Amino acid sequence: MIARVIHFGPDDCHRLMVLRSAGYAVDICQSMNQLRNQLEMEAALDAVILSDGDGTSPHEALAIARKHSSNPVILFRSNTKSYEDSGFDLIVPCLTPPEVWLNDVDTLIERRRAAVRAR
Repeated sequence: MIARVIHFGPDDCHRLMVLRSAGYAVDICQSMNQLRNQLEMEAALDAVILSDGDGTSPHEALAIARKHSSNPVILFRSNTKSYEDSGFDLIVPCLTPPEVWLNDVDTLIERRRAAVRAR
């Protein structure tokens, strides 16, 4: 089954291309309002992906994602700011190789799908 994700924030490391070439359907949100609207409308969503590049703070986007979705929230870090224990399901450090973070994202989505099926 194709995984569907929403991406918010800059794509400073070409992660969207990697996700799409791995078979992911990626919707891009460029504003908080657009993110909120997408989350309210999207029923078949597997994860929300945030990026903190260009100085973007992911905390407001995280709050919106948690309010409007029960899906995992993944943060791709582009700086050295610490976000430990801040509510993200997965934090991908800057310069993590695509084969590593893609495996982590796949695993997280599969675990979520298995938990939903078990309920």
